[in-house]
Amino acid sequence: MPLPETTKASAQFIDRDFQSDSTGNYRLSIQLRLNGFSFAQIDRISKKVLSIEDFHVPLMLGEESVYQNEKVNLRLEKVLNEKQLNLQLFKSVHFVFDNPFFVLLPSLLMDANSSLDYLKQIHQIPENFIVKSDELRFLEATNVYALYAPLYYNLADYFPRFTLKHASSVFIQQMALSQKMRKGTSVFVEVGDLTMHILVFKDEKLEFSNTFAFKEKEDFIYFILLVYNQLNLNPESTPLYFSGQIDRSSPLYAIAYQYIGVLDFIDINASGLVFGKEIPETVGLKYTLLTQAVLCE
Repeated sequence: MPLPETTKASAQFIDRDFQSDSTGNYRLSIQLRLNGFSFAQIDRISKKVLSIEDFHVPLMLGEESVYQNEKVNLRLEKVLNEKQLNLQLFKSVHFVFDNPFFVLLPSLLMDANSSLDYLKQIHQIPENFIVKSDELRFLEATNVYALYAPLYYNLADYFPRFTLKHASSVFIQQMALSQKMRKGTSVFVEVGDLTMHILVFKDEKLEFSNTFAFKEKEDFIYFILLVYNQLNLNPESTPLYFSGQIDRSSPLYAIAYQYIGVLDFIDINASGLVFGKEIPETVGLKYTLLTQAVLCE
């Protein structure tokens, strides 16, 4: 498979306080998804988000789609080689894998030897995938997931020490903290380019967690209303909080506004992260999982 011709970021945000020779003071986060990857560097003391870079990898269609993960792997390798980051000096490195191959299990029922079997009951796991898990102690649950092995080992070769999380683990943990400031039932929706993750908390108890693929805005609102209906939630009074690739000008927001009575965005500042003029909260909100992964150690 030929290497991509360009490694130019599709989006880039650099804070005025960013210093490329100060990586010893920074936490590095890398989010991997089917259509690309993103980098964030965050000051370990001030928790200020200093840089965000997003690299888009166009989806392969038809029979070639089975090579999509390898295409992302090749593009990432090229970017890492070109960036020449001082990889040894980062205070911490965090990998966030964002794919639909995960399942939440009660920790009491978790058997590490059966991890793949748990996944196969729900997902058709592709070849060349390995199984990992995140323990969510605050929920007494374990998140079991699969990820593309060559991509994982490629990153492991570059970075001697790292923390690994599935994107759903980051989302669940951070929204659980957010829910502690609320009472009653709340719905949280993290919007990606290809998928949406929906969580429902009743007080501090996780009632629902799932990921859905969508193409059109009608699919988007269908899955949201499906969750409201399945859990007997009132769309007029049960609030929905957005994060990810959505804002008030988005067609996705517009259609949700027609059906959901209480719409808002998560308070990205409540996490403790700091945003400046060059990387405002609106940008941080689009990269919630990427930036908040450094808080999930």
